[in-house]
Amino acid sequence: MRRPLLALLLRAGILFFAHAAPASPRTWTDRDGRTVDAEFVRADAGSVVIRRADGREFTLSRDRLSAADLAFVDDQSAKPTPTEAPPDWIGPLNRALGQPLFADASLWDDPPAEVARRLKLRPESITPGYESWRAYLRRPVPLLDVPAYMLALRAEDARVAELSVLFTNRGDDPAFAALESYAIVPPAKLETFRAALAGDFEKIRATLGAALPKGSELAPSPAQKRANPGELALFTAGDHLLLVQSLPDWDLALRILPAERAAPPRLSDDQLRQRLRARVTRRDNADVILDRIPMVDQGPKGYCVPATFERLLRYSGIPADLYDLAALGGTGFGGGTSVSKLLESLERTVRQNGRRLETLRVSPSPATLARYIDEGRPILWSLSSTRAFNTLATAYSRERAALSGAEALKTWVAERRRLGSTLGPEPDSAHLCLLIGYNRVTGELAFSDSWGPEFAERWLPASAIQAVSSGELWTLNF
Repeated sequence: MRRPLLALLLRAGILFFAHAAPASPRTWTDRDGRTVDAEFVRADAGSVVIRRADGREFTLSRDRLSAADLAFVDDQSAKPTPTEAPPDWIGPLNRALGQPLFADASLWDDPPAEVARRLKLRPESITPGYESWRAYLRRPVPLLDVPAYMLALRAEDARVAELSVLFTNRGDDPAFAALESYAIVPPAKLETFRAALAGDFEKIRATLGAALPKGSELAPSPAQKRANPGELALFTAGDHLLLVQSLPDWDLALRILPAERAAPPRLSDDQLRQRLRARVTRRDNADVILDRIPMVDQGPKGYCVPATFERLLRYSGIPADLYDLAALGGTGFGGGTSVSKLLESLERTVRQNGRRLETLRVSPSPATLARYIDEGRPILWSLSSTRAFNTLATAYSRERAALSGAEALKTWVAERRRLGSTLGPEPDSAHLCLLIGYNRVTGELAFSDSWGPEFAERWLPASAIQAVSSGELWTLNF
């Protein structure tokens, strides 16, 4: 009896979304005889995207398809693709942005890496199902006639999902350059900053209004106002929503998002559970690791807590941005975020997305954390990130990576179990990481810092982790 190919994809939690010209449905068969009725969407060197009658799209690996399917795909791929005249707004909007962002009528079907190249963005995170590129600009670049300090491009399931641009913000404003974390802002400087925020908001609004066709500006809905506090201006351009937001006393940002008709549907709880479990990697040396968590580089302003929260939320299917999170957590100039304030502020957003933040009252060890890692759930970990701790973690992880085989690792770790016995908390070293893995055989834990790709995975014995732990752990539940 043939098993449906679709059922296999759904059990694996693999769902992909794309845009394509309509085609006639046909029956697809893999090399094990599983079938699904769907239309061809597109193909590349390694995979084929198909669309079922209900609109859901799936990506199939070429090496699993039948010879007849591959012949059909090659025939379809060889056909010329009809071209349409670009919309009138593309040229004016690209000129207003000062960037060649739009190559055609839709940003959402462009290869994400190609969009990043057009914007000259560097890779920040490349993991299965999630990619991002980011640029922190030491010298701000004018976009929409206002200096921009940061650009970030995000892609999900090989599809561009969002472009964000940070403009006027208190972390980069020269008036605050000499202020320390949680410093009291002089009233004159605050008033100057508020005036700059208001003026730049109106300038961007006017520039977008002039670049886009009449009637492109939309009135924000009550739901949009709740989700985006502060001053808000919305514009539409094809399947793109341009959202300009000014957070009081904080920052000014532009986000380009898919319009509702172009946005992929939200994953159900079951789909998310399947996806997270499928992302657990089990290695031959007994490591169990979540090695596909997107990296978010906290940048030069010490936003470690907001960046780490963004990684957790995005990995769990909840949209997030580190600058919004910094505002919610009251992050000071140069860093310093109130975790409790951020947790309290996020509770409603997390709950609206069908999740909840769960406090773990355990000492971090493989035995206490294995159930969460096995379910694909990273753990927020509050610690004292001292120089001694980081020096040890970097050297230990580098030596560990050179070992091969479970026995060699077990012997090596046994000789180093006392490492970390001199570690302890120090003033002004509060930090937040993600605990992302464990090894029961060796008694080790893996953690990830939001400092860039080279800090995505580091290991230490659980005793060293416990020595610097602040005793606070959280994870998302659903």
